[in-house]
Order: sequence, then structure tokens, then C-alpha cells
Amino acid sequence: MPQAREPKRIMVALDTGSLSRLAIEAAARLATGLGAELEALFVEDVNLRRLAELPFARELGNTSAQPRRFDVAELDRAIGVQAQQVRRTLEAAARELPFRWSLEVVRGDLVAVILQRTGAADILVLGITRRPAYRGAHGEKVMRRLERRLARHPIVALFDGSAAAARALEAALALERRVRGDVLVAIPASNPEQYAALRARVDAVLVSQGHASSGCVGLPDADIATIATMAKRQRAGAVLLPVADLARAEHEFEGLVDEIACPVVLIR
Repeated sequence: MPQAREPKRIMVALDTGSLSRLAIEAAARLATGLGAELEALFVEDVNLRRLAELPFARELGNTSAQPRRFDVAELDRAIGVQAQQVRRTLEAAARELPFRWSLEVVRGDLVAVILQRTGAADILVLGITRRPAYRGAHGEKVMRRLERRLARHPIVALFDGSAAAARALEAALALERRVRGDVLVAIPASNPEQYAALRARVDAVLVSQGHASSGCVGLPDADIATIATMAKRQRAGAVLLPVADLARAEHEFEGLVDEIACPVVLIR
């Protein structure tokens, strides 16, 4: 079977609509478990700013639910606060866990920026959602409830037999050791024979990592809808997926975080 290689760079991509704390926690624990460097990228959405600059742009107040002017200055202030929260979250994680990290704040189109920056990364952690990107106090409360609900839920790794799948499973085991959680391996297979063959390869990876056993679940295929349904049914805390191309896969899986409300980790 293909030999798993230790990733050297982990990138966590965040914007103003991200599950930031969940994504950073997952990325930090991966970085610690795999001895990798963490690069955080916080993107100020240029399209949101353009919207705020339109004279007729309006938003609903968090507490009043009344329409009000979508103010550029207020948007900049809120984004600045979020960027500082991201930095503080990274600093707090680094005090708890030994890993190297950096944070870059850029303005641009989210997908375009990620396409430019993921070339040298081995792992991409997505906390990005398509929920409303401009969050106030109400949004923060929702995020805290999500974080509490998702704490210590299964780490799901998709295993399709590829070299990237072996690395995804290895990363899931490293993450499991850091959070003392459980790993569930999802095996896409069209028939029992294929499932049995892939399950044997999963067991070989587990043995090589000194891991006695792990739960497995069969999937009819590996499309996004199937993965989302399984992750929601299992109430996953994080989902690790093997991919051939990080940049292309980010665009393909960008809606998955919306569906399952937990970080998605793409591993090549």
C-alpha cells in the first residue's frame, strides 16, 4: 500500500462567516499531532465591502430586526474585531499546544485568494460557511452553541484507498490522540468485496499507527450529498477528506461546511 507522508504545511482558511474557533482548534491539534506548521489565512471579503458601499445597501439589526444602513465604517470595525479574535484564538491554542503558526489578513475574493495560496499546503482546513458573513453578537452566540454541541463528537475520515486517504486516516488518528475522541472511517464501496478490500487496508494503516481498531461505516459513493448525510447522522466533530487538488476541492466542497456545521479538512 502507498506510504503515508507527514504533511509539512497546514493552512486554515477563514473569513467573516467562518466557524473560526472550531476550525482553528482542529487545525492546531492536527499541527501538533503531525509536527506541522499552521498558516492561518483570514480573508476580508471584497464583495461584501462593495455591497456595503452601495447607497441602497441595508442590513437587519441583530437585536431590533429592523433594516438599517449597511455602513462601511461599521463593517470595517466588525471585521477588525473578528481578525483580532482569530489572532487571540491562535495565541491561546499555541499556549496550550506546541506548534508554530502564522496569520495573514488579506482582502479579496475568498475563492480566488485560496486558489492562489494553497499550492504548497498539504492540508487545508475549512471553517468557511455560506451563512451570512457579517456577524454581530447574535451570530457569536450561535457559534458558541455550535461549539458546545460539536465538542468530542466523532472524527470522520473518508478512506477510498488512495495515498491521500492513508494520509487522511493518519491525520485523523493524530487528531484523535490530541482530543481523546473517536475516529470513524467512512468507506465508499459499490459492493461487499470492494468494502472488504478497503477495510483490510484501513486495518493495515491502524496497525502501522499502533491503533487497535476503529469504527467503520460503508457508503455507496463519495459524492458531497452522501458525505453530508453520513456526517450529520454521525454528528461529526470534523470530517477529513482525501483530495487530489486542494484548490479545486476547496471550491467543490465549500458548501459542505454549511451542511454539516463542522470543520472540513482536505488532505492531498
